[in-house]
Amino acid sequence: MSLGLVRAWEPPSPRLAGLLRQAVLTMLDQVEELLATIDAASFEVNRDLLELAPGLADPLRAAGRSNVTVWATANLRKPGLPVPANLSPENVDFARDVVRHGFDETILSGFRVGQNLAVQAATDVAFRVTDDHDDLRELLALVSRSIFAYVEETLEGISTMIRAERSQLRDATTAARAEAVALILEGGPISERRATQMLGYEVARSHTATIVWSDETPPEGALEATASKLARAGGTARPLILPVGRSTLWVWLSGGDTGDLGARLRQHLPGALTEDLPEAAADIRVAIGRPGPGLAGFRRSHQEAAATQRLARRLPLQSNITSYDDVEVVALASSNEDQAREFVARTLGPLVDAPAEIRETLRTYLRQECNLTRTAQVEFAHRNTVATRLERARDLLPHGLTDRTLQVGLALEVTRVIGSAS
Repeated sequence: MSLGLVRAWEPPSPRLAGLLRQAVLTMLDQVEELLATIDAASFEVNRDLLELAPGLADPLRAAGRSNVTVWATANLRKPGLPVPANLSPENVDFARDVVRHGFDETILSGFRVGQNLAVQAATDVAFRVTDDHDDLRELLALVSRSIFAYVEETLEGISTMIRAERSQLRDATTAARAEAVALILEGGPISERRATQMLGYEVARSHTATIVWSDETPPEGALEATASKLARAGGTARPLILPVGRSTLWVWLSGGDTGDLGARLRQHLPGALTEDLPEAAADIRVAIGRPGPGLAGFRRSHQEAAATQRLARRLPLQSNITSYDDVEVVALASSNEDQAREFVARTLGPLVDAPAEIRETLRTYLRQECNLTRTAQVEFAHRNTVATRLERARDLLPHGLTDRTLQVGLALEVTRVIGSAS
């Protein structure tokens, strides 16, 4: 990105150029003091904004240092000539951070404070490098003109970058929410107060994150209708909904009762969708994280919903609605699916391809701490039927069950989701 000079002027005389170079060197001898003064004044001007987004302090400080360094270096190399806008990485990053945090160009007021302090410092130095009245007058005029033109040029460049960053996002509200969500999910420097302000959503509460998506192009409004039904099922009046592409919504529900949201959704949502959106109901899928409070809960619940979505996309799950509780063991055990299938085949042997009711009875038996009576009650089966299935399962296992209950139980949980190795 390049900009033309805001102003141009004739180069100074060799004598004046020499005095300016000497003044710049003197300023650099005490540059840390100048930078500390600029930081303090700039932070004071932007105190309210920095309280909302303390993570902007470091980028603002880095931009200030870059601005001083670039101006000083340019005037040591070509003293007195106009200095182009400083579009260094520090200022580019600062512009992007301003947009990410949802602020506008008002935060650039700190640059003008720095400009005034730099002129003041240069004025003090000018009196130290010459006592000739004519030279002093010309030097002060040149320094002021150079600093003011440079800062105006730089502010114009940064403002242009900020507008360009923002114009790439179609909707300002969605952009602010996307930036806030990105900061939260990255564990970035954003407070609950600032996140709530940017999102229009209370982040201090407990959240349940969900992902609503379709692997096909959904009919217009289908995903939003699903999100609304999610909110009603969770007892949430105002969910946070963030579009991610054309076929995915990230949704957070806060307040209400989301503890058994997956079960309630499985019971009510498919029928409701079929009534309202019959052509879309079969293609829309929902992944649900566990509830969690505050920013950490907001982040963790979404990570769980995302892990659930990944499994739901890769594996032959039976329902369009999947919660992290349904797949937690598999999510932890099957980060490498090939290894997980190998583990299942090695642990279960021929039992992998046995009738499903035999594996399911053994899984229930292990969950019931190997209690035959409770297993029969859970399975709604006669005790003798359960005993027969368990005996068949033991015959198919490649190793004895007694010393390998943990491995067999885990393999049964995994195979329930990902299917057999074949």
